[in-house]
Amino acid sequence: MASELSWKPLSLFYVEYPIGDRFGKLLAYSSMVPIFIIISNVTLIVSRRDLHTLFYFLGCLSNELSNYALKSLIMQQRPFPSLHPSIESSGMPSNHAQFMGFFCAYTTLFLSIRLSQRSLSRRTTLFIYLLCISTTLIVCYSRVYLLYHTLFQVIVGITVGGLFGTVWFLVVHYALTPIFPRITDSRIRPEVPM
Repeated sequence: MASELSWKPLSLFYVEYPIGDRFGKLLAYSSMVPIFIIISNVTLIVSRRDLHTLFYFLGCLSNELSNYALKSLIMQQRPFPSLHPSIESSGMPSNHAQFMGFFCAYTTLFLSIRLSQRSLSRRTTLFIYLLCISTTLIVCYSRVYLLYHTLFQVIVGITVGGLFGTVWFLVVHYALTPIFPRITDSRIRPEVPM
């Protein structure tokens, strides 16, 4: 029975690295950072029911949809399709790089503009900036090192994600945040804090 079945991996956590390559294994783990960010975000939405967090998550989903649309439109092959035959999606732009570009742009703008009035120390703010940027670069580098993408596919991905994250933050901060009090005071969701 089992020999008659065709198997297809669920690619959500399916990351390959060369056997015996410890650095490659570390980079393979770093490729899962976007999934951990999404899980953290959903946890925050459920526990805090915060509109900013919810709209950040909606931005992540919109960014993912734009990546899917771009991949379907461009249809550029991955650099070594024979190494990763189970991956069916196109390589341009890199989904991981686009996600991390969005994350980095949105988070740094959120810190700079939204939390600039709050009581975060300069040291803490600098640490978070460096953490966002370094994590983004590590994830992007992992995609090239593990031969899932070309450098150009990663550069396009991080650029598209960064631009999308910037525009999304500006829309949320300047257009939507002013109406958050009306949303929280409405009868639809009165228990949602700003």
